[in-house]
Amino acid sequence: MSLSINTILFSGRMDPVHPGHIITIKRLLKKCQKVIVVMLDYPERRYPMAYCMDILKESLDGLPVEVIANNVHFGKITKEQLSEYDFDVYATGNLIVLRHIEKLGAKVMYCDRAYLYEASKIPMPQE
Repeated sequence: MSLSINTILFSGRMDPVHPGHIITIKRLLKKCQKVIVVMLDYPERRYPMAYCMDILKESLDGLPVEVIANNVHFGKITKEQLSEYDFDVYATGNLIVLRHIEKLGAKVMYCDRAYLYEASKIPMPQE
């Protein structure tokens, strides 16, 4: 099967990374040759950024996925900031972010969220 989309950009907090993120990224890989995952690094993280990035990288090891961090939420990203990423389509299950990115002139794709695995349902670790 020939894929017409080379790279999909997918972003989120991923705090924590959970099976829903892995499922979504693997679904996206069926539609493209590579997925760039951008994890939001922000001061209020519940889980350390490096820990979440390691989990995601290990879970997707061997797949054409690049995992990077940034500190700009894609719901507030500017056109100039977005142009720093080399992608064909931006994908998200967040309709507010999807509309914002579309207004910046990028091609967008809605992707269903894996609701059984919402982060709010994952208990915080006991210290």
